[in-house]
Amino acid sequence: MKAAVVLVVIIHLTVAHEVEVEEVDHQQLWPTGGTEYRPVIEFEDIQNNTSRRRRRRRLAPYQLCLLCKCCTAAATSSSTCLTMPCCFGIDCNLPNKPFGVCAFVPKTCSCTSCTT
Repeated sequence: MKAAVVLVVIIHLTVAHEVEVEEVDHQQLWPTGGTEYRPVIEFEDIQNNTSRRRRRRRLAPYQLCLLCKCCTAAATSSSTCLTMPCCFGIDCNLPNKPFGVCAFVPKTCSCTSCTT
C-alpha cells in the first residue's frame, strides 16, 4: 500500500511539472545576460592572407548611370533643380545605419558615362 501511494505521488509530481512547463508564455521571456558580440570572420595568419591576395580577382568600382535631381548649391526652392543623368556608386558607410548596410548614392551630375 505504501509503495502504491509513493508511486501515485511521483506520477502526480511528474505530470504537474509537465503541465507547468507547457503553460509558460514565451512572449514574456527575454535574455537576462548581457549581449556579447563576436566577429563573424575568422582571422587568418599573415602568410595565408598574402597568398589569398594574389588569387583574388580585382574588380572595378561598380557604378550605375540613372536619372536624379541635381540642384544648384544655393538652391532655396525646387524650381532651380533639374532632372539629369547622374553616376550612382555604392556607399557602405552610411550615417545612422549598421555596418554592412549599403545604398546607391549619387556621385556626380550631368554625366554621359560613369566610367570616368
